[in-house]
Amino acid sequence: MRKMSIGSLTVAVALLGGTLALDASVHASAAGRYKKDGAKCVWDANDSGPNQCTPAAAGHFRRNGKDCTWEANTPGADQCRPATGRFKKEGTACVWNGTDNGPDQCDPHAAK
Repeated sequence: MRKMSIGSLTVAVALLGGTLALDASVHASAAGRYKKDGAKCVWDANDSGPNQCTPAAAGHFRRNGKDCTWEANTPGADQCRPATGRFKKEGTACVWNGTDNGPDQCDPHAAK
């Protein structure tokens, strides 16, 4: 085993950290990205590269058996839409309320 000075160890750790950060960003972009579709910002799981936009609220409707639920923190394309509920404005946020009816007050897929 070779002895290293504290200065060399710091550089080695910094280089390793930079490599790990770069590797994580490559894998994150390979898993899909947000793309502009008119005024909407939609998730495309089959595309790579930097995001073209940021949605008003990350999330999508996910089908789980007979249920259709809003996954607020998970990117993806909507798989369904519940029969009841609507998106409501809460300050600057656009949130899903499954017990309210009426027209949506906002669109979570609108580009910021």
